[in-house]
Amino acid sequence: MNTKFFFLALLFVVFIGCSSDDSDNPDDSASISNHFPLNTDNSWTYNNETTNQNGNSISSQETITVASSSEMQGVTYYTLASDASPMEQGFVTGLLTNGELTAAESQLIFDGEYNIPLSDLGLAGAENLSIPLTNIILYDIDANTGDILTENDNQLTQNLMLPGIGEFPFTFEYTITSTQSDFLESYTVGEETYNDVISATVVLELEVYTNVGVNITVLAPQDAIQITNYYASNVGLIYSNTDVHYQFEDINLPTFPSIDDIQFNYTQELDSYIVID
Repeated sequence: MNTKFFFLALLFVVFIGCSSDDSDNPDDSASISNHFPLNTDNSWTYNNETTNQNGNSISSQETITVASSSEMQGVTYYTLASDASPMEQGFVTGLLTNGELTAAESQLIFDGEYNIPLSDLGLAGAENLSIPLTNIILYDIDANTGDILTENDNQLTQNLMLPGIGEFPFTFEYTITSTQSDFLESYTVGEETYNDVISATVVLELEVYTNVGVNITVLAPQDAIQITNYYASNVGLIYSNTDVHYQFEDINLPTFPSIDDIQFNYTQELDSYIVID
């Protein structure tokens, strides 16, 4: 996989597809539905496809499993595991298996972090950049379409060595927003139609800048990652679409490294699943 994918990913964190028969608001019974059954040994197998800006695609299959659970102060946290290598994982399953999920009343909540190996960008000696993903509400059955579920603002600054120039602080300012989307009577993935489906989006807005004697904007504020997830009642995540697009600034300094724009699309379609009631 192109190592620049990791730079995007840093650029996380936390969902677009086809739809049918949507309604504005769930009824009261929706709040007791379970759109991501978190029982140990439940598993989901996905057909993953990654497409880059040149139109080249890579396909793989991956199974994720609810591996374990733990309880702290009355809250149960679930960890997921994948049978695929990190390079072969889907975008969203890669996130979910690098943290913990909690089912709280009508919500599914994710806590974790995303570790970015900056050395893969040719920045020798650079420490990994860790993006915290804290209390990201992935969906809320009791919310209305368009309701903002999570909005986290933060920034990280890390010194990076630029070859031939020296070490300089780079600041990453980001906003992670999750929004409740559609409530659907049905949704078709592949040849399978699922009933009682909800969707939600997660968007990462990102800005990157530094100072090398002059202020330099490396990445102007933009929606760098847009994720749309679809969940079916008593099944779980059935479809995920992630668009990643980084449009870097043209920096007219002879010693500053050039960074090409990056565009990827990641889809994950549910192939089969085992869910214990």
